[in-house]
Amino acid sequence: MFFSWLLFLITQDYLFIYIIIIIMVNLPWFIPQKRNVVDTNDYEVIVAADKSDITGLQDGFPTFQTNDGKFVKVKEFRDESKRPWWKFFDEFEYRETTSASEAHKWYNWYEPGTSAAEKKLLWKLDILIAFYSFLSYFSKFVDQTNINQAYVSGMKEDLGMKGNDLIHTQVLFTVGTIILEIPISYLLPRIPSNYLLFSAELGWSVFTIFTYSVKSVPALKGLRFCTGFFEGAFFPTIQYVLASWYKTSEISRRGALFYSGQFLGVLTAALIQGAVYDSMNGVDGLAGWRWCFIVDGLMSLVVAIIGLIVLPGTPFSCYSIWLTDDEILLARKRMYENGTDSSDQAKSYFDKETWKKVFSSWHIYLFGIMQFLGYNTNNTSSGSFVLWLKSLDKYSIGKINNLSAAAPAVGILYIIIVCFGADLTRKRFAWIAFSHVMNFVGNCILSIWDVPSGAKWFAFLSSYWSWSNSSVYNPMIYDFYRADNNVRSIAWNLIYLFGLQSSAWMNLLVWPTVEAPRFKTGFSVCASFSLAFIFFLIISYYLYKRDSRREALEFGIYIYNSNYEGVPEFVKQNGDKAAGKITSDSDSEISENGSSDSKASKDLKEVVEVRYHDEL
Repeated sequence: MFFSWLLFLITQDYLFIYIIIIIMVNLPWFIPQKRNVVDTNDYEVIVAADKSDITGLQDGFPTFQTNDGKFVKVKEFRDESKRPWWKFFDEFEYRETTSASEAHKWYNWYEPGTSAAEKKLLWKLDILIAFYSFLSYFSKFVDQTNINQAYVSGMKEDLGMKGNDLIHTQVLFTVGTIILEIPISYLLPRIPSNYLLFSAELGWSVFTIFTYSVKSVPALKGLRFCTGFFEGAFFPTIQYVLASWYKTSEISRRGALFYSGQFLGVLTAALIQGAVYDSMNGVDGLAGWRWCFIVDGLMSLVVAIIGLIVLPGTPFSCYSIWLTDDEILLARKRMYENGTDSSDQAKSYFDKETWKKVFSSWHIYLFGIMQFLGYNTNNTSSGSFVLWLKSLDKYSIGKINNLSAAAPAVGILYIIIVCFGADLTRKRFAWIAFSHVMNFVGNCILSIWDVPSGAKWFAFLSSYWSWSNSSVYNPMIYDFYRADNNVRSIAWNLIYLFGLQSSAWMNLLVWPTVEAPRFKTGFSVCASFSLAFIFFLIISYYLYKRDSRREALEFGIYIYNSNYEGVPEFVKQNGDKAAGKITSDSDSEISENGSSDSKASKDLKEVVEVRYHDEL
């Protein structure tokens, strides 16, 4: 009976949400509650349309009307008859006008024309979301990776671990994470992110602390399974929140800060374990590795409380006590300009149209394969570097822990290079490919193994290139699904789950502990999967460019080719009235009198313009 009622509540989305709201409105004032900010601007949500939808002039500018009756201003008529071949490698070719593209400079942190109010908003969001996500990922990975450090710091001997006990424990952690992913795809658009993450972080903090008391391998496996279960909420939730507040050209840099927390967590776990082993081993009768679990869990508990207070939800369902009403309205406008879904209530999780959109798109299949490959290109989760250092029989336990921190330390640099490069140059696909090329080289060296010691150090220190692209790749998937919150939550989590589940059984196949530290199969698989990932990335880029051209009108760009269709009559009549004028792919702009007129300094905030009902 209980499970029948539970299933009924879940399937009745609005009833379920109503019960949650009743609980929330009775919370104390210092616990964030939903902000009722009235938006008097009735924004138009931009969706793709065909050229046949062009209707005429609105306020003196040519516009097109979408199938559902909405209007978008044509900012540029673009003749592709002289389109140079290298334009194919311009990711934003069909997402911004020629003048906006010319004005963009890779060394500018903000886009030209960004107001002081928007800069202030971005600084606030960087602290509330990006910096918090950094802290939380830091604590999460301290909790997650300390198992490897504990293994070489006395836990193996204390618990009598042998054979593949370590890899089996790691797999059970992953299984716990996998189990939570499907419920998370339901909860993300429906439950405030601060409450969702607080509950999850509280759970994994408690189970991390309890791990100090284990006295057998089965007990260790059970506690790690529970810790993994609660940690499963973190990554999808943070990715969802980042994509709800930041534009496409901003998100990777914030993702760099977020993902640096992971590497700092790995690094700090090694340093903490080294310090604890040297200074607290035997205190109160506890081994040093046991104290590490206690310290890690307490740190996570503090971060959980911070998250409850600072995470703001989404612009359209905001729970922040730190943002003003005007800043919330500005954040909404930014997301309208980005083409992000503006609804504050998700459709039914079981809506047929939603699932049809999910499975009728090429994205879920191709990115699902790439997620599977990407999840298995990294060799660090096997603990191969630490195990190799221990096999040398030349370093103390404390020295091993300190040396193992070198790989994640340089990994932070890799993240900055890839994520900042992707944002500032606007070439996400290229930087993702670059990171996998570097990962391929490192794993090829390790698969050969019999190489000079310096080459082996270089290869192990290159291991984190495979993870450096995560904060570019995952937000990019969200970007492709930005027009529908329900679809993006389901599709992104399915893609993520397809990769995540593979790490559970692939680890057993290619990283058996008994093969340490050689792991010939594991290193070979990482190298070949990186190469395969690049192959599918090239295919996905071709499809992305194809779709972007079809959807150019979504961003106010009217595409035609005078060599094949001549100059359309509508262009002849209205080209001089377009907000972005007529352009050819020689990047010249034609003014009303036919002369060349470079106006890159024009109001570049119109790169993607959203019009109001009252303007039409």
